[in-house]
Amino acid sequence: MGNLKFKVSFVAGLITVICLSILGVVTYFFLKNLIYNQVIKTETSYIKVAKNSLISFQEKNLDAIQNYSKRILNFSYDELNSEKALMENVGEDLKILRDTGGFLAAYIAQPNGELVVSDTDSDAKGVDFGTYGKKDNYDARTREYYQEALKTNGVYITSSYIDVSSKLPCFTYAKALYKDGKFIGVLGIDILTKDLQKEYEANPGRTFAFDKNNKIFAATDKEQLKEGYNIDQIAALSKTKADFEPFEYIRKKDNSERFAICAKYENSTICIGEPLNIVREPILKMTYVQIVSSVIMVVIISFLLYIFIAKLLSPLTIIQNGLNAFFDFINHKTKNVSTINIKTNDEFGQISKA
Repeated sequence: MGNLKFKVSFVAGLITVICLSILGVVTYFFLKNLIYNQVIKTETSYIKVAKNSLISFQEKNLDAIQNYSKRILNFSYDELNSEKALMENVGEDLKILRDTGGFLAAYIAQPNGELVVSDTDSDAKGVDFGTYGKKDNYDARTREYYQEALKTNGVYITSSYIDVSSKLPCFTYAKALYKDGKFIGVLGIDILTKDLQKEYEANPGRTFAFDKNNKIFAATDKEQLKEGYNIDQIAALSKTKADFEPFEYIRKKDNSERFAICAKYENSTICIGEPLNIVREPILKMTYVQIVSSVIMVVIISFLLYIFIAKLLSPLTIIQNGLNAFFDFINHKTKNVSTINIKTNDEFGQISKA
């Protein structure tokens, strides 16, 4: 009977294992997709936060240069058409603009290439503004910001570049100024990305923003800001993907598997790049927990089944014991009858001989 209990428990346990295995496989693929989608959703939210930081940064600077250009153009043409006039009417305001916005420099590049400027050099000289140009081997007319500003009615924003003094990435925002249809000059402001960088450092995720030249100008990981940090591979792949479309790739420099999500804004791209393990680890952890849980459940269920079956089959044990006792009794009686017959035959033989 004990052997029967074991066999029934074994078969029931085997069926349980098969059922749990099927359920586990189905659950694994379901949870795998669920976890992957959750990770992608979280990483996408990080990109959105980083993109919003860049939008706020750019809109603040655009508002500053647009509003200041309107202020300048409130003057008459005669009050703006010479270096002397600009210095008298606009010079002090360049310092105010710079201090208010926290800009690196604010200036007007005149049609002759000379600047009326408020910058760190004027600060060093103890004045609010000064001039800069030919005597310093500088001609604004040869510079990208000047040339491109003349081609647009709006504000031209340069690619990021490293400021010589601060060693930090910065941009130049430039706008051509016209009064009564006559060209006055190009208003420019040089803007460090330090405020944007502070936001990125506080933002979640490993996000970074780069310009059209694949130069990172803001990143949560400061290592990415170092000169020579190469993102050509992810930049090229991002151009083939829609905004917020996740993609996987193998990084060439170390053959590591990675995934990324990118979104574009104006001439900039914001991305997040992470090792693919950030997706795989939760899935592997879930799989391990599931396997351990299934083994424990099988052991518990098999034990409970054995006890239940033993309880269920206990009447059969009683019946079997009764039958065994009955047949033992019959066998015993049969042996006694045989013994009596043998004795009787012996006695009968003895009497006959007598």
